[in-house]
Amino acid sequence: MVMRKETGKFCLKQAGLCLLTAYLFFYSLWSLLVLVPFFGMEFRRERLRRKEREAMEFAGQFRDGLQCVLASLEAGYSIENSFIKATDDLLVMFPKDAPIVRSFRNIKSQLANGANIEDLVMEMGEHSDVEDVRNFAEVFLIAKRTGGDIIGVIRSSTAALYQKQEVAREIRTVLLAKQMEVRIMKAMPYGILLYFHLFSPGFLAPLYAGVVGRAVMATVFVLYIVCCRLADKLAEVGY
Repeated sequence: MVMRKETGKFCLKQAGLCLLTAYLFFYSLWSLLVLVPFFGMEFRRERLRRKEREAMEFAGQFRDGLQCVLASLEAGYSIENSFIKATDDLLVMFPKDAPIVRSFRNIKSQLANGANIEDLVMEMGEHSDVEDVRNFAEVFLIAKRTGGDIIGVIRSSTAALYQKQEVAREIRTVLLAKQMEVRIMKAMPYGILLYFHLFSPGFLAPLYAGVVGRAVMATVFVLYIVCCRLADKLAEVGY
C-alpha cells in the first residue's frame, strides 16, 4: 500500500513537471508527445533508486539480525534456536511487516518443518538480491557443512557489514549538500523561464515561433537533460 502511494505521488509529480516543461520550454501541448518518453525514463530510474534504497535498508536490518543471532549463539543456543530467538528479538526492533522480520519468520517456520538452516539462509540471500547477504549465505553454508567456526563467521560478517555501512553513511552525508545543489541547479532554468513568461513574455517570443526558435529551445532542453543526468550521477552513491 505504501509503495503504491509513493508510486502515485511520483507519477503525479512527473505529470506536472512534464506539463510545466511543455509550457515553459516549448509553449505547446504537442510537445508532450516528445516529452513523455523523457519523463518515462525518469520513472524507470526512480524504480532503480527505490530498489537501491530497499537493498540498503535490508542490509542494515540484516546486520541487526546477525547481531541478534550472534548474541544467542554466545549465550549457548544452537544455530537453529539462535535464528528462532533472533526472530522474536527483531519483532521488538522492527515492525512485523519489515523485510528482515518476514525473512526470519520464514526461516523460523521452515525450521519447524525440518528444513536445514544453511539452505534457508541461502534462500534468504537469493531472495534478498543483496550482494552482502548472498556472500554471507555462501560462507555460512560452507562453514555449517564443514564444521567451521560459525560464531567467527557471523562475528566477522557483522563487523564487515557495519564498517561498509558506516562508510556509505559518511559518503552520503558528504554528498547531501551536493545533492541539494543539484536540485537547485535543476530548478533554476524553470524559475528563469517562468520569470520571463510572467513579467516579460515578449522577450522569449522568438524562441517559440519558427523553425529556428523551436530548434534552439529543443537543443537547450536536450543539453539541460544531459546536464541533469551527469549531475545526478556525480551526486549519487550506491550501496
